[in-house]
Amino acid sequence: MELSNTTGFLLQTMLYMVNHEYNNSLINLINNQTLSAESNKTSGEFSLAEDVRCYGVYGCFPITYPWIDEKRPVAYHPQTPSQVDVRYPVFVKPNTDHPKFIDINDPASVRHLGINPKGRIYFITHGYIESGDRPWIQQMVNALIENDPDGTASCVVIDWRKASNPPYTQTCANIRLIGAITAHVIYMLYEELNLPNLDKVHLLGHSLGSHLCGYAGYHLQKDFGLKLGRITGLDPAEPLFSDTDPLVRLDRSDAKFVDIIHSDGSEWVSKGGLGMYQPIGHVDFYPNGGYNQPGCSDPMNKFIRKHDESFFWGFQEFFGCNHLRCHQFLTDSILHKCPFVGIGCESYAQFLRGECFECDRDGHYCIEFGLKAQESYTRLIENGIIRNPNAPLSVYMITGSDPPYCRSHYRITMHVSDDEESLIHGGEIGKMSFEMHGEGGVRSGKMDFSKDPVYFEPGGNYSAILAGMHVGKPLKVLLTWEYRTNPLNPLTWRLLVVPRVYVQHIRIQLMELRTSVLVCPLNSLPVRADQENEFRSDYCT
Repeated sequence: MELSNTTGFLLQTMLYMVNHEYNNSLINLINNQTLSAESNKTSGEFSLAEDVRCYGVYGCFPITYPWIDEKRPVAYHPQTPSQVDVRYPVFVKPNTDHPKFIDINDPASVRHLGINPKGRIYFITHGYIESGDRPWIQQMVNALIENDPDGTASCVVIDWRKASNPPYTQTCANIRLIGAITAHVIYMLYEELNLPNLDKVHLLGHSLGSHLCGYAGYHLQKDFGLKLGRITGLDPAEPLFSDTDPLVRLDRSDAKFVDIIHSDGSEWVSKGGLGMYQPIGHVDFYPNGGYNQPGCSDPMNKFIRKHDESFFWGFQEFFGCNHLRCHQFLTDSILHKCPFVGIGCESYAQFLRGECFECDRDGHYCIEFGLKAQESYTRLIENGIIRNPNAPLSVYMITGSDPPYCRSHYRITMHVSDDEESLIHGGEIGKMSFEMHGEGGVRSGKMDFSKDPVYFEPGGNYSAILAGMHVGKPLKVLLTWEYRTNPLNPLTWRLLVVPRVYVQHIRIQLMELRTSVLVCPLNSLPVRADQENEFRSDYCT
């Protein structure tokens, strides 16, 4: 289901009216918007472009170029620090249910929050018309803390709910100030906890929160001479940010490593995609091409059941499914230990054609998705495999429609025999599907070779990229061929013989394992329609 940009924002505003802690009725929303039009005369909405607003230690915020240009014809000043009222709850092990809060005015107090200065420190933040108590944030916090390899991780949530209200243009201005405030909070941790550097500080932001993280990284460098270890942009917001100056948006200069997960990158104007498609990081991941995520076209009742019959959360995920998938993918990659790998390619279309399938060859680098992305990327540079680290790297992968989302990638190349029996029988048309079987009875699940029926003729080679559950090195492959008879086409009638295709062998390349397997049918038997046909390596002669 595709939504226009107007519909997308209308739905967000409706959800805001239903659930927002500070404005829980239509009357309140209208009153607040009316008051906002008046109050913003002092907060930036009606100020002149040459005006500059300064907020003490947080600096000054002009709205001249590049804050106003052809891509963003309107820019506001941020509201005041007291109006944005950003809060920083801290979550540490073993208690993640009752966080303590950072007191910006009492630097010494951060020593008593339980943050381990030797451990990883994650900052997680939400986007437009959201808050820091969203279920996805709590799930990510729990996943990061419970699965930290050293057991020393801490999570800080950047909760800026009071500054995330409509209008969107004002919210875009507010995150500039919140980024600056966050930079001061991180510097306070650096000073009070005697951190050697910020290499273990990792910011993760969704939508507008991605650009907020970029501003924090910028201010840390500008104001304190410190550079963040990492920023992960979770489907960075597209409206008013795509194709803008790097100062305006998150970009690779904001941290030592910036990775981006694009999940709703459809064109904003025509299809209502809320996320950027433009590559802006060191590594940009495009699961399923970066838009139209599997499972997002399912009926609404599926989403409601997923949230324990909660209509509100189900309704929200149904309409914002693609935009929300990015943080679901990331949390899932932390919780499940199956391989979650993508490969660099010039485009998703070329990836699907199998043109970029061999890891670390011809510029096609395999990068682990999720928390291991930085380590994976750094290792490629240190080994001399990536020779130009300044070049953007767009990485593609296929996921499932439900957790666990990770999938193994297979390039299937099927060769149809051109021997006499195959030539006499001739070509056939139909849809084929494959299922890999590994040790312990694990299965990949059925994977369709193609969306539409294919004509298989003697001597032909047919290739496709498929994705299924991880099985390791397959012990056997079951091939199913669905033959379709057209009553109006006599050439498809098979009255006296069983439809069959003489598949001589199948080569399976396993991207994650960086190896290949050749499998064949027993005694060169043909593939028969509407039954499982078994292929094994030891059947090849």
